[in-house]
Amino acid sequence: MLEARARLKRVLRDELERRDSLEVDTPALIRSGDFEPNIALFRVSSPNGSPAGSLHSSPELMMKRLLCAHPTLPGIHYLGPVFRAGEAGARHNPEFTMLEWYETGSDLDAAISTTLELIQAARQALDLAPAPVAHRDYGLLFRERLGLDPYQADTAMLQRTAHLSGIAVHEPGRLDRDEWLDLLMSSVIEPSFPDDRLTVVKGFPASQAAMARLETIDFEEHRVRVAARFEVFGGKLELANGYHELADPAEQAERLPDPAKSGTDGRSRRLFLEALEHGLPDCSGVAMGFDRLLMWLTEQPTLDTVLPFSERRV
Repeated sequence: MLEARARLKRVLRDELERRDSLEVDTPALIRSGDFEPNIALFRVSSPNGSPAGSLHSSPELMMKRLLCAHPTLPGIHYLGPVFRAGEAGARHNPEFTMLEWYETGSDLDAAISTTLELIQAARQALDLAPAPVAHRDYGLLFRERLGLDPYQADTAMLQRTAHLSGIAVHEPGRLDRDEWLDLLMSSVIEPSFPDDRLTVVKGFPASQAAMARLETIDFEEHRVRVAARFEVFGGKLELANGYHELADPAEQAERLPDPAKSGTDGRSRRLFLEALEHGLPDCSGVAMGFDRLLMWLTEQPTLDTVLPFSERRV
């Protein structure tokens, strides 16, 4: 497994460098606090007990700040550790390895193509045949599996559907509409994906990607606004999440959570918006779980089996 990890890192770096992407470093210790309401960070204190910052959960904000400062770069990538508090289980570890990259001049379809090429190159590096690929629409998946329109169904309908699907939720009244959609996606739809296939899903609701551009699509009898976002699954396992990145600072300010209402960090928000004022080049961005990719490629049942050390074995 150690050899497989090393080989996988090599091939991913080689494939990105072949696309003229520059590997960059971002700080693991950041002074800013939570940026996304649903991701908890590890807090770090100085020896005297005063707050020193947090361990980053993603290099995204720093990488976008680098692109704003150096917009002529064809692309940048990061391969290294990230940290998320309270995430442990068969598919999670509080510290894990993330591959994140940004390609300038790239739209959503180009980002999907790069992602699939990277995964197929990883399979080849581990002497595996290319995996078949299925492209699916988010709305059609909900219609086929659950008989509802995810763009128009209200919270009560989603809650009823979850109950009829055998999903038990403690304090269901605390879940909002997007959380019910996520629960149905992870509990009903994702488990239906074939184990040996890569499944690409597009058409996520606009409310589920605050930092992605929006686009209008036709779904059944109406037009809906969706996020320019995709996810790639290896079998039933989510491997990658990507956007055609939103670059307009005014629109981004409207769509980011209000720190006063969400409990997120106002400094992170301010620094990010200030960077966007300088100009983020037209680009796509993708985050891929390196350990999850290795888990799928080697057909391991848990993340613990592909990590040199885990929370259980530190």
